[in-house]
Amino acid sequence: MYYAEQLTIYVTEGDRQGGKLLYQALIEEARQLGLAGVTVMRTAISYGPQSPQIAVDWTMELAPQMIMILTVIDQPTAIAQYIPKLQALITKGLATKELVKVVHHAPTENNPEPLASSKEKATMDSVNDPNPNAQGNHPDYEKLTIYVGEADQWQGRPVHLALIQEARRLGIVGATAVRGATGYGKNNEERVMLLGIIELSSDLPMVLTFIDRREKIDQLLPIVQQAVQGGIVLRDQVEVVVHT
Repeated sequence: MYYAEQLTIYVTEGDRQGGKLLYQALIEEARQLGLAGVTVMRTAISYGPQSPQIAVDWTMELAPQMIMILTVIDQPTAIAQYIPKLQALITKGLATKELVKVVHHAPTENNPEPLASSKEKATMDSVNDPNPNAQGNHPDYEKLTIYVGEADQWQGRPVHLALIQEARRLGIVGATAVRGATGYGKNNEERVMLLGIIELSSDLPMVLTFIDRREKIDQLLPIVQQAVQGGIVLRDQVEVVVHT
């Protein structure tokens, strides 16, 4: 377990920079810097400072105003190199940075190093390790967030489907899997996947989320670590305020 940094970037789908769509330019910059991967989600309903009204994806004339959400997770030094590129490219948008706890990472063959150096890991762990005794801290529930490719396989099944089936077998409260609109990662360093291109659309990013009590997540995690041969797994404490 160690900490990395996550950038979450919000831009408008139709924005352009240098003759190309802004979100695609951001992906290309990330690839050129050798960042581990980018996952892009397309919102269904959204608005931003540029939007005179709420945009919905079923309205053709408002489709270019939909918000695209890019997620980038890597070591702090890599994120620090990428941020100036964001600032130069994004004239209207939002980007946030946060620490995330990495509990599993299957590196690419071209980049076998872990996401953070031993020194960075030790520093971040000492500063950010959660304190279950802190006032208001409720460590009973945890969340696993898993980034894999849609075409990834484990034991003859797609990884995302296999993990949801295993979670149900273990009695995990619930699970979701969301397909990204575009991105790149472990098995596609040489190409960017685009939703709607038939030959690539079967290997889009998948983002899985599991939430349950700590002991249940402890049961699921070893299976996740076996199944995810290329991807990244985050584990976070969450405070459940409604569960019926």
